[in-house]
Amino acid sequence: MSKKTLIFDIWGEFGHFKKFYTTSSPLTFSVPPPTAIYGILGAILGLSKNDYLNHINGRTTKIAIQILKPIKKTRMTLNYIDTKRAINFHFIKRNGRTQIKIEFLKNPAYRLFINMNNENFFNQLITKVKNKENYYTVSLGLANLLANFSYVGFEEAQPVNITNKVDTAILSENIEEIEVKEGKKYFKEKLPIDMSPDREPLAYKDVVMELNGNSLEGKFKNCYKVGRNSIISFL
Repeated sequence: MSKKTLIFDIWGEFGHFKKFYTTSSPLTFSVPPPTAIYGILGAILGLSKNDYLNHINGRTTKIAIQILKPIKKTRMTLNYIDTKRAINFHFIKRNGRTQIKIEFLKNPAYRLFINMNNENFFNQLITKVKNKENYYTVSLGLANLLANFSYVGFEEAQPVNITNKVDTAILSENIEEIEVKEGKKYFKEKLPIDMSPDREPLAYKDVVMELNGNSLEGKFKNCYKVGRNSIISFL
């Protein structure tokens, strides 16, 4: 069955989507996990932080992610409040902060393909993205990492049983064969795919991508053709 698909680009100077297994020196995923994109869509629509996951989640929303710029990462040291040295939340002037190294995405840019079951929310989202409107500030992971976005199009995504290439990140389970070619950078990450309204992760899945933004070639299933040439895979 075809899926009506909103296509828009999102980018920024820096991004950070924290890996769930890092603590003291946070690392970032290479692409925004679907759970982070649910939050981005909720911010555009104006759904509250406590409510958006009731409407935008892995059961109601399909997301495909295409890398538009080569993935580059850098590390920077940020100052955090050292709560161990706090006295009634009045911090000592000296040694009142601690420094943490954090990994950031540098100049990240992605193309998002979105399908939503809820027609009301979907139509609102299409209108807002077209008009470049958002209710809450849109960011790439952290509140101070502001994001920009722009409308690309609205297309019917037609199902393709088997294809020899895919332009987006793809679930490992949908790869039957992959051709490894010189000059391409292949990467696999375990991403959170769905989350409950209580912010409890419901599913993690392995996702394969080409970090320079090139197509993956081989044999893939459960994909969709969008427009004339794009082949996508929903996560």
